Amino acid sequence: MVIKNTLILLVVSLCSVIISGCSGKNVPDEFMVLKNRPLSMPPDFHLTPDGPYSDLDEIIEPQEIAKKALFGEN
Repeated sequence: MVIKNTLILLVVSLCSVIISGCSGKNVPDEFMVLKNRPLSMPPDFHLTPDGPYSDLDEIIEPQEIAKKALFGEN
C-alpha cells in the first residue's frame, strides 16, 4: 500500500513538472513565420565569360563520370 501511494505521488509530481514546463509565456508561435520573397534569376544569368557556347566544350557525360568514379582516372 505504501509503495502504491509513493508511486502515485511520484507520477503526479512528475506530470505536474512536465506540464508546468509547457506553460511558459515565451513559447514560439508556429504561425508567425516570416515570408521570404521568391528567388529570381539574375538579369545576366545567360551570359558566360567567353561567349554563349564556350563552356559547352568541357561537357562530361554522366557515363564517363560514373566510369571514372568506379575504375579511377585513366
